[in-house]
Amino acid sequence: MKRILTFSACVAMAFAATAQQQIQIKVPNLESLRKDVAKSDADIANPKKKENPKTWTKRAEMFVSVYDKSTMGAVQGMHKAIFLATLPHEQKTETLADATYEVLAFPNIDLYFDSTTGALTLWKEKESAVDQPLSQAYAAYMQAIELDAKGSQSKKMKEGLAMLATKLRIEGLNAYTQADYKFAQQCFIKSVDALNHPLVGRLDTLIAYYAGVVSLNESLNDYNNAIRYLTICLNNSYFDDGSVYSSLARAYKGLDDSIKQEQMLTEGFVRFPQNQAILIELINLYLNSGEDATKVIPYLKKAQENEPTNATLYFAEATLYEKLKMMDDAERMYRKTLEVDPNSYNAYYNLGALYYNKAVEFVKESGEIKDWRSPRIKELEALANTEFKRSLEPFLKAHELQPNDKFALENVKNIYFRFREESPEMMNKYNEYNDKFTKLQQ
Repeated sequence: MKRILTFSACVAMAFAATAQQQIQIKVPNLESLRKDVAKSDADIANPKKKENPKTWTKRAEMFVSVYDKSTMGAVQGMHKAIFLATLPHEQKTETLADATYEVLAFPNIDLYFDSTTGALTLWKEKESAVDQPLSQAYAAYMQAIELDAKGSQSKKMKEGLAMLATKLRIEGLNAYTQADYKFAQQCFIKSVDALNHPLVGRLDTLIAYYAGVVSLNESLNDYNNAIRYLTICLNNSYFDDGSVYSSLARAYKGLDDSIKQEQMLTEGFVRFPQNQAILIELINLYLNSGEDATKVIPYLKKAQENEPTNATLYFAEATLYEKLKMMDDAERMYRKTLEVDPNSYNAYYNLGALYYNKAVEFVKESGEIKDWRSPRIKELEALANTEFKRSLEPFLKAHELQPNDKFALENVKNIYFRFREESPEMMNKYNEYNDKFTKLQQ
């Protein structure tokens, strides 16, 4: 999901100036912040105060303030120079995921800056006053809204939820950058829900998209939330050039709902015929379904028109024809694949296998004839030999492309073995490739 990382720079441009004006950058006094949390805890434990929406609004604002102070107002894209005057800190370098960062290490938080641009990329809290203050702020706002039947706090809560949505978005991006996908998902979901609350009535479709796509991460496989937030995108005309459709298809596939999976892919194709990801997934759906596989052919043809130099599209069509026992068409498309990509091991191997398997069928048919004097036996053997020899060239080419792959090599060896008595050359070739195969097995 590269767009998330790119988007962080956009967040910084739009928000960093505001953040720097509002937040005084200094090392937080965590004990003081913990006292603020304890005071709020005491207020919501008070039977009278806990029924007052103002108590919960103030609690939400307190948690947002705790977050701002704990993270020192960090926003992706802020320049290192902004923090250099803040003491105490240690400067060092650190490598994460093959990237080297300049780090400003404060007592409670480490800030990681791009070593080339000096832009803040991520941060890690080493000690915090309270766990997940933004999530607690969100819960406090929801409680305040529930208690505020008269709407006396509506204006404050509307402004607070909008600001909270922005901070959740920023924290989600920070979590995603560190591959903390579960926390990133939580932040993105709460960000969307806070802004989309009827009190605010706005929608950040980009963050809804992130919430949906992160939910599909293999560490989560949260298909229901993926469907929920990606459907929000569709309903609000956010398509990301069709990627929303292919992501929804993945979610429905995860739920074993092949009908909705196909619906998303076909709708996506109609709206975005140039999106190769949709086409490939549609192709794979039909190829793997075992039902009416010919339905995929028009999509394959369209995909080839869109991307005529993509050899995998012709290879997919060839394998489809082979599956349907349309061998002449399969042969034609394997050769078309090789026109587009002369170094396609798979196309050479499958073409060789096509001829080889045809030869085996002739041999099998010959063996089933009871009358050993039947002239049909010689006819079938001749046909088999023709196909075995036709398979030799593509298998040899496949072996040339991948010398350490035993499958093509074994077939070459076996073919030369069959014809070893024809001539000294064939015998020499058999010995050569038998030696190669033996060494490969060692």
